[in-house]
Amino acid sequence: MAANGFIELLRLAKRGNKHYANPDNEVNRWSGIAFEIMGQYFVAPLGEVSEVIYPPKCTPVPNTHAWVRGVANIRGRLLSVSDLTHYLVGQRSQSSGAQKVLCIQNDDQYVGLLVDQVLGIQHFNKKSFFSNQDAVNDLLNPYCRGYFQQHNQKWQVFLFSQLLHHPKYMNASIL
Repeated sequence: MAANGFIELLRLAKRGNKHYANPDNEVNRWSGIAFEIMGQYFVAPLGEVSEVIYPPKCTPVPNTHAWVRGVANIRGRLLSVSDLTHYLVGQRSQSSGAQKVLCIQNDDQYVGLLVDQVLGIQHFNKKSFFSNQDAVNDLLNPYCRGYFQQHNQKWQVFLFSQLLHHPKYMNASIL
């Protein structure tokens, strides 16, 4: 997919930097797509995000929960778009020019998740990972698996694969 090629180009461009050229850094480094929702910072494994796009014009889907924004045609593919903040806390996210949609391809599912902003690819030292779940809000607990601590900031590891297998998310119908 073109998006995977773009992400790979970004990764190769970073390798030109002397800090990334060391093979030891590659072994101890974990990379992911960073994003923000509800004023909190998250990072998703690179392999779980296939593309990042601007919020598309969506066609509403009747008899679905309010967090389902609708469906959109993205280059001939039908993309189901959901507001991640609204799904998690029941409040619609505030519209802003920084909002993006993270496109997730998982098996036969192709979904888009609206987030407050995408912060690009972040790199973490694996030694800065903590598996302690006490630091995460109970609403996020089913989807987060630990966090990275970097520059006095916690970056929760959000697993979209967990979200796409959760019964609450998979049952978007209100009937």
